[in-house]
Amino acid sequence: MRARLPLGALLAIPAVAALTLSACTVSTGSESGAPAASAPAHPVKKIVFDFPYTALPIYTTMSRYTKEEAAARGIEIEFTNDNMDLNRQISNLTTYATRKDVDAVISFAMDPNAVGSIVRQYRDNGKYFISYGGDIPGQDASIQFSFTKAGDMLAESAGGWISRTLHGKAKVLVLKDESNQIGKERTQGIVDGLKKYAPEATIVDQQQAITPEQGLSMTSTVLAKHPDIDVVLAAVGDAAQGAYQGLVAAGRPDDDPDTYVGGLDGNTPLLQSMKDGKMVRGLVSVKPREMAKAVVDVPVGLGEGNASVKDYNAPVYLITKESPDLDEWIKAGSE
Repeated sequence: MRARLPLGALLAIPAVAALTLSACTVSTGSESGAPAASAPAHPVKKIVFDFPYTALPIYTTMSRYTKEEAAARGIEIEFTNDNMDLNRQISNLTTYATRKDVDAVISFAMDPNAVGSIVRQYRDNGKYFISYGGDIPGQDASIQFSFTKAGDMLAESAGGWISRTLHGKAKVLVLKDESNQIGKERTQGIVDGLKKYAPEATIVDQQQAITPEQGLSMTSTVLAKHPDIDVVLAAVGDAAQGAYQGLVAAGRPDDDPDTYVGGLDGNTPLLQSMKDGKMVRGLVSVKPREMAKAVVDVPVGLGEGNASVKDYNAPVYLITKESPDLDEWIKAGSE
């Protein structure tokens, strides 16, 4: 079990389909062999946050909260501009590896192996390299967010609803994410959880979808074959937004009492639909402000020689229409 910092939770963000490693040529700047030892503890005054999914709505919220947290702590933070492009991510990371003013980088790797090939450059230059959203070979620490547990929590919510509303039987579409560690573990949590909490439910299809557009497209395609789907669960909240739109476009009433739409991540339009009594019934997410705190605390902790920060796994929260803090979740995503 991963140690948990006395911070809060963090923010989970969906991964976008990874580009192939062959599209990238990376120079490691050192001979092959065992990874370089971690840098000796030293104060962290500047952090680079390498978050490539800049087109996702959560990026704006996350970057704002992280800047506020860093400023309050007297830490400088800079963001890469990868624009969801693996080649660009590698290029940016390679540049920052030699910047003397940078003490640590936190990277949400589009391809962990490609990004991992340059980790040694950071360690050789006395900088900390911290993974976000999935392990990277050679990392000094990792920031994760209870991937499997999140999927299991969503499945438990859906399973309870299936038992109460549909007498335990339902046809389920799973919008999966197989592009990286976070997506695979979340998807597995959903699938295994459904077997546990709704053993008589049937998963009629699993389709890759992580954006609203993909969620809409995949749901519409599956509905053409299985118009009687009762439940759609998505490993990424943005895909769940598309699923909701697909069901409505197919003629399903947006407040249909016999349909359950759920996803992972606090997608603001879905949270608002949930509050309005629509068929969005469960979302599992981390808290952006708590995640922003972790983004600062982990590298600073490394710099202070605090080994307990090396494996940070943030808690996740189930959000339903009955959640007393639903308005706070909506506000956090729309500020």
